[in-house]
Amino acid sequence: MNKNAIILAAGKSSRFAPFTYEKPKGLFRVKGEILVERQIEQLLQAGISDIYVVVGYMKEKFFYLEQKYGVKLIVNNKFGNKGNLYSLYTAKEHLGNTYICCADHYFINNPFIDNNIDNVSYRACTYYSGKFSEFSVICSDADVITRMEVGGTDSLAMVGPAYMNEKFSRVFCDLMQKEIMDFRVSSMFWEEFYAKHITELTFYKREFANNEILEFETIDDLRSFDSEFLMNVDSEIITNICNTLMCNPNDVTNIDVINAGLTNVSFSFSVNNIKYVYRHPGGTAGNLIDRRTELFAQMKAKETGIDKSVIHMELSGWKISYYVEGANECDFEKSDKQLITAMEYLHTLHNIKPDNTVKIFDNIVEGKKLMKIASATKGHLEKEFEGIINKVDKLYSYIKEDAKELRYELVLCHNDTYTPNYLVDRYNNVYLIDWEYAGLNYAANDLGCILCRYDWSDEQIERYMRYYFGRELNDRERRFYYAFIPISGFYWFCWGLYKGSVGDDDSFFFLPSYRNIVRFVDKAIESYEM
Repeated sequence: MNKNAIILAAGKSSRFAPFTYEKPKGLFRVKGEILVERQIEQLLQAGISDIYVVVGYMKEKFFYLEQKYGVKLIVNNKFGNKGNLYSLYTAKEHLGNTYICCADHYFINNPFIDNNIDNVSYRACTYYSGKFSEFSVICSDADVITRMEVGGTDSLAMVGPAYMNEKFSRVFCDLMQKEIMDFRVSSMFWEEFYAKHITELTFYKREFANNEILEFETIDDLRSFDSEFLMNVDSEIITNICNTLMCNPNDVTNIDVINAGLTNVSFSFSVNNIKYVYRHPGGTAGNLIDRRTELFAQMKAKETGIDKSVIHMELSGWKISYYVEGANECDFEKSDKQLITAMEYLHTLHNIKPDNTVKIFDNIVEGKKLMKIASATKGHLEKEFEGIINKVDKLYSYIKEDAKELRYELVLCHNDTYTPNYLVDRYNNVYLIDWEYAGLNYAANDLGCILCRYDWSDEQIERYMRYYFGRELNDRERRFYYAFIPISGFYWFCWGLYKGSVGDDDSFFFLPSYRNIVRFVDKAIESYEM
């Protein structure tokens, strides 16, 4: 009887960040072996040579497997918004007498050497004590799985591989074909789909000892099994940490993802009981960042005390900082002191002499670039927002002429000054962080960035202006600085269009930015044409 195997390896395994920023979990080295390679070799030992690997996330890193082992790769390009059922669907033509496996599992003994004389379909199971999050099962006296639920307590759980015989595969494929276009179905784990049709599909249980099949749920789980994991993980991130902090990999503990930010991903970790943050460049906006300019601005922020947390940054974009204990976003509406400090930081920044690596950040030019990119998936946005574009172009021409008369020069600006980038610690120290958008601009833009992303009242806006100037503005100053609310708003509106066009969160300030263009652009133009 001919048997084959399908190994599911398309997922991102985000719980294993930061290491999955660099490679898929199935390519981790555990106890000296690559997870997916160990599985392939066990299949080959069992006489299963017809092997298919479904890949998606960082799929190119699996390409070598075809040459090394003679397996066939199947690409699932929809892994980001589909469940692993969809991975099986992409490989449906190969379902027959088939083992179904996940690339990131570790089998102590070879589970593919079995005595399945009757060629029955089965699901590997093991008994878990206490609560667990895997699929729990109830079986009949004949060992047929009759019920399945998410999670359980002191019961059998589905872990490890499954085996589908030809009859099971035929019914499973027919059901998939009928239902896969339903979003709720395509987003399922394949086990959930099986549970949906449990009366039509017969799985027997095949019980394994609790320690025979390992499904590592966290980095700590993996490290408890392989204490040398970090020593052998082949991670640039770990190398960067160790070189910067002069430690060894096993000193790195308490790894915890903070967030997947707008342009980066970051995680906290500890070394010798000191907590740090590692910033790893990524996200769809990463290609919009001038890292050389960011590096200059970030280091100047460190020197001047504007961002006291940063320890080291490289031109490639990675950065290590101290973890700011008890940090919260500044609340400028409640704290005059915080706002005064924030404005002092801007004055300090605007007085820093830039070097020749610092690029110009032109709100209109950069905004139009983003709108053009977004138009590829969102339609002809330049035509749809032609009225707004014409108005901001007109206003910007007035601004640049006014700047010459006022002798306003381009200065080093943060260009992303909004509340989430102002932090205050438990000692009331204020930090201005995240310098990706730094560049030469008019100082007014750093006020415009704060004011264009929220629905402020006129009184609130005046308060920010007074605190920056330390006095009441004259008419000329007010005209110029107010004009940067719609000018800055235009960039962040276009930024939201771009983020939405690539399937990312367009952020909370997308709509307020648009509102502030509409609210201020005509008034600003009129102030120049009076």
